[in-house]
Amino acid sequence: MTGEGSPREEGHAPTASRRMRRAGPTESPFDAGSVLAALAVMIAVTMSVWYVALIAQEHGRPAAWAIGALVGSAVLMAYGMVRTAPGRGTALAIAGVALIVLGYLALLSIGLPILMAGMLAIIAAGLTRR
Repeated sequence: MTGEGSPREEGHAPTASRRMRRAGPTESPFDAGSVLAALAVMIAVTMSVWYVALIAQEHGRPAAWAIGALVGSAVLMAYGMVRTAPGRGTALAIAGVALIVLGYLALLSIGLPILMAGMLAIIAAGLTRR
């Protein structure tokens, strides 16, 4: 032979079969469901502050059930952001349904962003690993 052996004969793996390995953790702390849930939390918190400010500007009193639904859904979605949380998908689904109902009821004022947050929570619930 001419001194050029195959890579297997020389004890090296062929170049095509070599794999690059990354150092460090291989899993991200966030997945698609966590990101969507975080977006929905931000929308729900923003809308609850906006709702209180809007009602205060009109010298009214905010409905406790509406604030409770918004804040409760935000808490459930924040819980659902944790990848290792048991019942994560269920919490996101419950929050999503509550936000969709609330968004429908408030559609003529602040309902559209609340509906969007509810849909994001439902999608995030569907993306969770079982």
